[in-house]
Amino acid sequence: MRKHPIRLFAFLTLCLTGLAILLTTCCDRDDLLKLAGNNRAGLMRSNTPLRQESIAWHCADLLREGRYSDVIQLLQPGVVGAETRQSLTAIHDILTEREPVSVKVIDAQKFRGEGDVEITNIVLDYEFPSTVKKTSSDKELLPAKWVFVTFSIRSTEDSITGIHAVTSEQSIEAINAFTFKNKGVSQYTAFAAGILLNAFAIYAITLCVTAKIGPKKWLWILLMLFTFILVSVNWTTGDWSFDTVSFGFKLPPLPANLVCSAYGPWNLKLGLPIAAIVFVLYRKKFERTASAPAAGVGGC
Repeated sequence: MRKHPIRLFAFLTLCLTGLAILLTTCCDRDDLLKLAGNNRAGLMRSNTPLRQESIAWHCADLLREGRYSDVIQLLQPGVVGAETRQSLTAIHDILTEREPVSVKVIDAQKFRGEGDVEITNIVLDYEFPSTVKKTSSDKELLPAKWVFVTFSIRSTEDSITGIHAVTSEQSIEAINAFTFKNKGVSQYTAFAAGILLNAFAIYAITLCVTAKIGPKKWLWILLMLFTFILVSVNWTTGDWSFDTVSFGFKLPPLPANLVCSAYGPWNLKLGLPIAAIVFVLYRKKFERTASAPAAGVGGC
């Protein structure tokens, strides 16, 4: 095995490629969450602040009932303008065109707004089924649609700083599904990089296990379990994020990992296996040092 390191690395890469494609095409988000002992609804409940969620639901009900004056009372005074009622009416019309078959929270995120004020975005997902609409001369088929309504809530005062609605022909599950269909160079490059990083990490572990460096090999194996996460790739959009550096501990030591939330995009985390790189570069030197005879004390 030690005589053919390039062949070993190529073999591991091929095996990991096949395994990764098999797992990502045969398992969906629900399967992964079940393995972790969770589900979408439970994950959203644990990550959604109850106070802000109740405000979002209350405001959504007021909107569907057309109670615009009550909605305006919930808004931050600085965001109310001449076109506020017109915007609220437009959202009301979208949400009342037909009865939804389901409504659920699909996202809850906190961030810092102007003046370091904490803002919580609560997103409600309205699913509307396909239906037939009668016209003056004929019938019109209205396809199924989804409406994502975002409520931006200022935490300190529980006031709403913004309401935005987006209509989609696809469900959030379909939009953020892990699939290779209609993906670009960004996603394929990230996936290939992840395969190579994981293959290299396993290759380094294999070399370390078979290396003749004594008990030090176990220290190196332990160090190889730590990875510096440098890049996060949004699988839905293909955007690469380099602004967050974190430290991960993985068993087995895989520098590239797929992570997901309940409904959000999959993210491919790419890390740098520093210990694995150092060991592969200096393995022969470590072996020579370990096999060198200890210097003895001369005598007559």
